[in-house]
Amino acid sequence: MIAKLCNVSEVSYVAEAPAGAFGFIVGSTEFFVPLTGSVDVEAEIKKLEEELKYAQGFLKSVEAKLSNERFVSGAPAAVVDKERKKKADAEAKIAVIKQQLAGLRK
Repeated sequence: MIAKLCNVSEVSYVAEAPAGAFGFIVGSTEFFVPLTGSVDVEAEIKKLEEELKYAQGFLKSVEAKLSNERFVSGAPAAVVDKERKKKADAEAKIAVIKQQLAGLRK
């Protein structure tokens, strides 16, 4: 399924991220797709920078909610837990985007 979605001819296991490859994570598995001429690297970098900016803004808004004592003490526990999960998810997404950008800029 991964080969078809990524439009690659084969999938192989590697110990380290290959140079010049775009990475993404599904569950706990990290995948890398070689960017050999088929992808506009500058366009990908721009797209990832926009995603990063959005994710950082989202994280900032969630952190503002969680730092508001009235919200934390007055909201139901399930709502506060949901906001904490949003924060963790945003932090993880930001880390992945930064890693992808670093890989593209090599």
